Amino acid sequence: MPIINFPTYPDKVTGKEIIIGLEARGTIAKTRTYQISYASPKDGLGPPERVQSQYPYVKRINPGTGPQLVRQQIFADGVVGWLSLDPGDKEPWNAKANKEFRERGEHPGTYKARSGFNLYMRDYLNKH
Repeated sequence: MPIINFPTYPDKVTGKEIIIGLEARGTIAKTRTYQISYASPKDGLGPPERVQSQYPYVKRINPGTGPQLVRQQIFADGVVGWLSLDPGDKEPWNAKANKEFRERGEHPGTYKARSGFNLYMRDYLNKH
């Protein structure tokens, strides 16, 4: 995602990029998307910097291929399975998740699952 100083938009007549303001968010005419985000400072010190980025609009498509639809249904079945469990049946999953989270530490990159649902779905998807 290219980081820019000012958002621009192509002129309809000349095609030249014209500045459209100090900041822009969202999509214009399904041709260009603008986003505000935060990035680490170049020197790595200090708070994150607010940055403006722009990129071409891309329409996301869901091709709905056979294998993809099958996998989506398996995932949906797993969610229904979790929701149908009694609170007593969910407790071992939640306890295991709490134990794994505590053993791995609280740094975001050091744990694999934070909730019983995550562990349940991991096991469910690995079995199906």
